[in-house]
Amino acid sequence: MAQKNDPVPEPMVARDATYHRAPDALRERVRVSLAKAAGEERRPSMGRMFGLVAAFATVALVSWSIAVFHMEPLRDDLIARDVVTAHVRSLMGEHRLNDVESTDQHTVKPWFSGKLDFAPPVQDRANAGFALSGGRLDYVNGRAVAALTYRSRQHVVNLFEWPSSAPDSAPATLTRQGYAILRWHRDGMEHWAVSDMSPALLAPLAE
Repeated sequence: MAQKNDPVPEPMVARDATYHRAPDALRERVRVSLAKAAGEERRPSMGRMFGLVAAFATVALVSWSIAVFHMEPLRDDLIARDVVTAHVRSLMGEHRLNDVESTDQHTVKPWFSGKLDFAPPVQDRANAGFALSGGRLDYVNGRAVAALTYRSRQHVVNLFEWPSSAPDSAPATLTRQGYAILRWHRDGMEHWAVSDMSPALLAPLAE
């Protein structure tokens, strides 16, 4: 019978067990398995992160496209307002329509030299029913522009020109405040014509 102060006998398994260090190959397999398991746990969170990034990029692209889509009509409206205002102003008194008055394009074109940072194309379009009458400097779209004047069937036409990086475009007609407006891009220039004639009669100016 065991006495009260006798030592507790050591369990047989602990007493007789033999300890061995795990082989390096086994340790490496365990390390790789643990790393793989940890990677699989992280993968969903990484996937969610990339998904959020892609979603934000899509939203940004759509927002930018919508902004550009709405910006172009707004720009055209502002320029249309400018050209109508400039056209009306040119008809309000003597010597406001032309700074140089001539039906000769070789007289009108050189007059702009040194007054603008570009050389405006000047053409007599009498064959289309628009006789050149002169030109002047004006201010449209936040910059100094060339304003060429034509006469057609007792109507005065103002044609505003300035450089543009936009590609060539077919003429488009619109109306503002009862005036017909024709706009187009050609050969690195932006053109806006305005008159009180009908859009159909103004259209040949761009041909």
